[in-house]
Amino acid sequence: MLPLLKYFVMKDLIDKLLSVCFPSDILTYFELSAIEEYKDRIDIRFDEKKEMIPQCLRRIPNIVLDGFCNPIGLLSFPLKDKPTYLKIYRRRWKQSGINKYYSNTYQLHPRGIKTTHHFASFLKEAH
Repeated sequence: MLPLLKYFVMKDLIDKLLSVCFPSDILTYFELSAIEEYKDRIDIRFDEKKEMIPQCLRRIPNIVLDGFCNPIGLLSFPLKDKPTYLKIYRRRWKQSGINKYYSNTYQLHPRGIKTTHHFASFLKEAH
């Protein structure tokens, strides 16, 4: 198989695996950036996509990335019989030279519980 074709086949398989394992609302706005497996848990990091500039800043010149907000930690379905935590990092934006920060907000978890929507529904049905 040609290297370029092999790349696209592998990318398609990885994208399909991600769509099976993680909520579509997370994959729409965030990209997988790290996976760390520990003895007692798995942490999966998602960083907000760079093109997700907040709506209020889209027409303002000199917008720059300024790091990340504090992460949102969500419990998701277990992997390999270990609790799996999704660490969601939203980007922080500002206009160059001005110290006012902006970030996007998302409804990534049900109110009052730090799990993904799908995992919360599963737990609710299980009890």
